[in-house]
Amino acid sequence: MPDSAETRVVSAAAVAEIAAMLTLLLSFIWVWQDAFSGAAFLVVFGYFALGLHSHLRCGESARDLGFTLTNFPAAARNAAPAAAVGVLVPLGVGAHLGAWHFESWPTTLEHISWLLIWGTAQQYGLLCFFYRRLLEILERPGAATATAALIFALFHVPNLFLMGVTFVAGVVACMLYRREPNVLVLGIAHAAISFVLFCALPSSLTHDLRVGPGYFMVS
Repeated sequence: MPDSAETRVVSAAAVAEIAAMLTLLLSFIWVWQDAFSGAAFLVVFGYFALGLHSHLRCGESARDLGFTLTNFPAAARNAAPAAAVGVLVPLGVGAHLGAWHFESWPTTLEHISWLLIWGTAQQYGLLCFFYRRLLEILERPGAATATAALIFALFHVPNLFLMGVTFVAGVVACMLYRREPNVLVLGIAHAAISFVLFCALPSSLTHDLRVGPGYFMVS
């Protein structure tokens, strides 16, 4: 067991990493995402560079993080009930409201691939970075789960609908990840739910899933 000094050093490193990631992502969303050419590339580079630094510090392998196929079937069974609820509820609500507009989303292989990559990248940040570093700091799965979900919701300000959805989804994702850590499965679930939220529910409710300054854009 590490002594208290070592524990404080480790926790301080995790706090610094979380602060750096929050600063990077929130400043990009609110300040500089359109400030110069290559801003998107820079934030992606910083996102994964901070993550890699954190994983190397903690000695975490890709398998530790949940980038593996070995438990894919078990993780899929683990996530299936929650993912089904996340897909069927908005489908049902949207059908009741007559709000389905699936034709508005291109279904090309390029768009589907991008949706899967985007969903997996978000789950990576939530689970592999924020949840694992918060667990290192707080040492209690419940507290780490709630805090990671709150951070996940924070990135969706000022879209109150998405803030509520992402907080609940963040809690559920952390619980599923704790039982069967597989980011690939949860990334697929994230992509499917995002697709249905966008296409099945009215834009007046979802604001087309926009966040940050983009939330105030007129559709």
